[in-house]
Amino acid sequence: MNKLLILGANPETIPLIERARSMGLYVIVTDNDPNAPAKKVADKGIDINGMDVSRLVQFCKDEKVNAVLVGVADRLIEPYQQVCEMLGLPCYGNKYQCEVLTNKGKFNSLCKEYNLATIPSTTLNRKDTIDLKQITLPVFIKPVDRNSGKGMSIAYSEQELSNGIEKAFSNTSSDYILLEKYMTCNDVLVSYTIADGEPTLSAMADRYTCKEQNRASQVCLGAIYPSNLLEVYMEKEHPKMVKMLKGIGLKNAILTISAFVENGNFYYYDPGFRLQGEAPNLHMENINGFDQKEFLINIALGNKISKDDIIEADFQNKHAATIWFLLKQGVVGQVVGFDTIEKDPSIFHISRRLFEGDVITEAMTGTEGQVMARVYLCCKTKQDLKNKVSEIQDTIKVFDKNNNNQLFNGFFIK
Repeated sequence: MNKLLILGANPETIPLIERARSMGLYVIVTDNDPNAPAKKVADKGIDINGMDVSRLVQFCKDEKVNAVLVGVADRLIEPYQQVCEMLGLPCYGNKYQCEVLTNKGKFNSLCKEYNLATIPSTTLNRKDTIDLKQITLPVFIKPVDRNSGKGMSIAYSEQELSNGIEKAFSNTSSDYILLEKYMTCNDVLVSYTIADGEPTLSAMADRYTCKEQNRASQVCLGAIYPSNLLEVYMEKEHPKMVKMLKGIGLKNAILTISAFVENGNFYYYDPGFRLQGEAPNLHMENINGFDQKEFLINIALGNKISKDDIIEADFQNKHAATIWFLLKQGVVGQVVGFDTIEKDPSIFHISRRLFEGDVITEAMTGTEGQVMARVYLCCKTKQDLKNKVSEIQDTIKVFDKNNNNQLFNGFFIK
């Protein structure tokens, strides 16, 4: 039996584990958290830190593991590549690709090489002396090697700028951070599948973000498929993106990139060289029958990959959405409505992350730590989707231990 080791055991990794097990693999998941959620669904859970490459390599040798993958954890992509290289196992990215597609500063430079615009930004080195008065506010501050809002903040004043710089540097292993123009527009995601060296756009969505936390990173509230900008993107940006993905030599891989869209211009800012927490792959699978999870598992096993098996971002005249439910600070008291929406035929997947008794701290503000659940649904028409999204958001109620509403406002499809 093939043994697959997956690095990272957060809730979003569970569908990958379940798919691998359904394919007959013995799945081992590692995470230094003994109670990591995905360990409950794997055949075996171990407590080795995903960054500890030497221990992971030795474990794989001892246990005769013959396939390795990274789960939904950006910081584990480079260790994943290193483990595969040391064991001589298939990996969907080489050292350079994993570096440039996980480091936001290097990604920005790469985009510029291929005439793909990025958010106007300034690089700040840890040793630099900076005149805060010279920075145009508001500004978005972020580490180059973190995602999901960690270490990120928005500064409207010099004091917030100073605090934000300190926060970003305390959340990075890099010597520099980015100070970006603060973008207030909504954004899009584009998700690619690369097979036999040929990139295919597998999904594109319009994303809605939470504007109620104006001092924190804007966490997503929802995504709508297909994007209203799909045709514009395919004509204006897709050829340049394909040239870049081919230019860095991607052979068999997946990649999701976020971009702000302002006045018809795309500004790329966040590469995801792995399965995403918001899981556009679930919509691809539900509507088009193409499973990116199985695609990655086949890469890990060294199976033959054919571009003929990849399906483009044609959602067959259907309309889909992901709804994120975000919680305010406090202790979760009562949650109402999930038993009702579970019976809704338009909903094909629900991912719960937080439950009664869980605590949302100030440190989790502006990060995916606020995400209680994601709900995935599909409808025949856009109007049906608009009505259903509103209905689901009206159904779910969350109260803290003091019986106060703990949910942020949802989003509405235009």
